[in-house]
Amino acid sequence: MNESSIMTANNSTNASPAAVPPAASLARRRLLRGGLGAVPVVLTVSSPSVMATGGGSVCTPASSFASINTSRPDRTFGCSGRTPGYWKQPQHYSNWPTPFVAKGDDATKFNDVFGSAYGYPGKTLLDVLELQGGDRNAIARHIVAALLNAAKNWTSPEVLSVTTVKLVWLSFTQKGYYEPTAGIQWFAGYSQPAGNGSLEDWLKSTMPV
Repeated sequence: MNESSIMTANNSTNASPAAVPPAASLARRRLLRGGLGAVPVVLTVSSPSVMATGGGSVCTPASSFASINTSRPDRTFGCSGRTPGYWKQPQHYSNWPTPFVAKGDDATKFNDVFGSAYGYPGKTLLDVLELQGGDRNAIARHIVAALLNAAKNWTSPEVLSVTTVKLVWLSFTQKGYYEPTAGIQWFAGYSQPAGNGSLEDWLKSTMPV
């Protein structure tokens, strides 16, 4: 074999893979760009905040609200509860869930629901919704709204049921705080240790509407 033939053979053996034709390379780049662009659409459709709320908002049980990183909740549920301001408006009296009555001779008394200890003697649920001021009165207003929301199924039972609402009020009035999880005490507008929200904060989180 002459020198020319050897050089030709070596060149054939050591040659790099054939270059991708310009047309095929352009098609590949377009495909990659298209695939990357489609990802945010899939993520948006599957987002819990869009899919799970039913027009309300995402809320969490008290223990989760107190202890987790709220940017990445471990347990979330849909809530569409209404505020105390909603429930005390005359146009919404007919929306009160059975067996609770807003006005009239049969208006539901606060103490008939929550007990006479630490209650509001003679006041109806509507009277309590109309109380002014913060701290205890503010919690009482939101407790009544939470009760009506739970009875209306506007809060998930895992977050707030009628029974839970009553237990929250009982704990708050007997101890001065509600303990959502071990080591954390929620007072009316603050908590110990600091930085874990408050009882009012959590109740409001279940009333986004």
